[in-house]
Amino acid sequence: MEPEVTCTYCGKPAEWVENKEVYGRNYGTSYMIWLCRPCDAYVGCHNNTKTPKGSFANRELRQARKAAHAVIDPLWQSGKYRRKTVYLRLKEAFGEEVHVGESDVQRCKEIIETAKLIFTR
Repeated sequence: MEPEVTCTYCGKPAEWVENKEVYGRNYGTSYMIWLCRPCDAYVGCHNNTKTPKGSFANRELRQARKAAHAVIDPLWQSGKYRRKTVYLRLKEAFGEEVHVGESDVQRCKEIIETAKLIFTR
């Protein structure tokens, strides 16, 4: 039986489609997404399975998540810190695992501010 994934914004069933529906062409090796067209919300899937990588994101949330990644990704991409170290220090600061792909707008703001505090000392 097919899993039914519902949009967290409107509660209606989402479509399982190739990400070219959003980007105009397929990106990545895992190119399947769950899409809610009325809400302009979507979430990528693990390895082209129907398992979502995170939670649905509309335009506002996608922008917040991009902003969070723009602060934390250069920390490990530069080689100054290991990726594992960045996320471990965020986990210590928040008292729980931190996943940008599962964060809401407020949590993304908190991630940005916390990362700036932790890594600019």
